[in-house]
Amino acid sequence: MSIAVTIKHLNKDFTVGDDKVRVLHNINAEIRMGELTMLVGPSGCGKTTLISIISGILSASSGTIDILNQRLNNLTDQQKVLFRREYIGFIFQQYNLLPALSAAENAAMPLIAAGMKNKEAAENARLILDKIGMKGQTDKLPRQLSGGQQQRVAIARALVHNPKLIVCDEPTAALDAKTGHAVMEIMRDIANNSNRAALIVTHDNRIYNYADRILEMGDGRIIGSYSAEEFITKEKT
Repeated sequence: MSIAVTIKHLNKDFTVGDDKVRVLHNINAEIRMGELTMLVGPSGCGKTTLISIISGILSASSGTIDILNQRLNNLTDQQKVLFRREYIGFIFQQYNLLPALSAAENAAMPLIAAGMKNKEAAENARLILDKIGMKGQTDKLPRQLSGGQQQRVAIARALVHNPKLIVCDEPTAALDAKTGHAVMEIMRDIANNSNRAALIVTHDNRIYNYADRILEMGDGRIIGSYSAEEFITKEKT
């Protein structure tokens, strides 16, 4: 199984006043293609910082990170934007849908940003939306959709440009159990049945069983790597 993300000896510092504060300490990890990997740990342990570096939004202070055989450390900020646009799909916790645009138009935004004509982009988005259970809903505005439907639009927006790496920030946090499980079925299928990798940050213990692998963080460090069964058993003891 090929490796989507390789992280070696990664550290991240932030400047606070005259001091440097280290928030990530010697992170070493791999994320594999064809797998759904979850990143778990308490609030403030560094999960959001780590996925921001993986997504090219932040830069590491030291260490290396390779995504799809491209070393992010070697890219300029503009090159990172272009790399992210082509290869990474990001699903935000708050959906970030534009209220005046339909579901299809929202999902089409990455294609439009890449230069595709609006009509063609929207048709491509509708195909993705149909596949993830939004048939008949594609012309509705976000306010006309349920929370689960809005999350599906956010998933479609992340998938529409066919990225190899999907990064999700708390995709089920605002969803009821039934809707959350439906969303996770989609995410697992995306990772397991295509040439993609999915990385999900979550506090939601209802969805741990959907993971192929769980990375546990604590105090800015990776403190364990488990199968879903191993981690669920550990949490119960």
